[in-house]
Amino acid sequence: MKVFLYSLSLLILTLISCENENQQLEAQKVAQKNEAVFKNISKMWQFNFPTPRPEVEATLNKWDQWRQFEIEMLQKPKSTLSAFQMKTKNLSKRADTLAITIPFEYNKPQILSRITTLNTKLKSLETFMNLRVIPEQRIAKLIPEINEEVKGLYKQWDEIIIKKAIPKEIGEELMLQALDTTRNANPDEMRKRMEISNKIK
Repeated sequence: MKVFLYSLSLLILTLISCENENQQLEAQKVAQKNEAVFKNISKMWQFNFPTPRPEVEATLNKWDQWRQFEIEMLQKPKSTLSAFQMKTKNLSKRADTLAITIPFEYNKPQILSRITTLNTKLKSLETFMNLRVIPEQRIAKLIPEINEEVKGLYKQWDEIIIKKAIPKEIGEELMLQALDTTRNANPDEMRKRMEISNKIK
């Protein structure tokens, strides 16, 4: 009986030892894979911000949330994969505040839609970075898309400045107001416009 117990305990210890060795080997493989993923993502991690027009730059300098977002994007994590994961989480949070704090002159549907798209892509990046197996190809595709969205925002801001500089023709303002259906839904506002229009005639 003693021999059986001794043999059984020896067998159990051998199995535990083998299992510990397997776990250590598995942990080493995961660490090596994560190191390779970290190096690849570190190479891909390049965000670009175009040089804005002076008028756009003046507005962006006053928009604190945008400046913080830009600084956050341009700072590349240097240590580990978890630093990249934390970075994507921070970027996602900062992007959430952009649509809420947007300056009045840029609070236009086309700008808000671009910010929403940028935010969605950053959330996708955060999701991919936090998966157990990180899909490097998807991240490689997503980073240029994020850069395109940022570039698109700058183009939209430039367009707003250019349109603002174009002088309006006589009567154009009244015509634009007449086409504004939300204002026309207000009967008092409509009556005032009709009176102004009659006086001009």
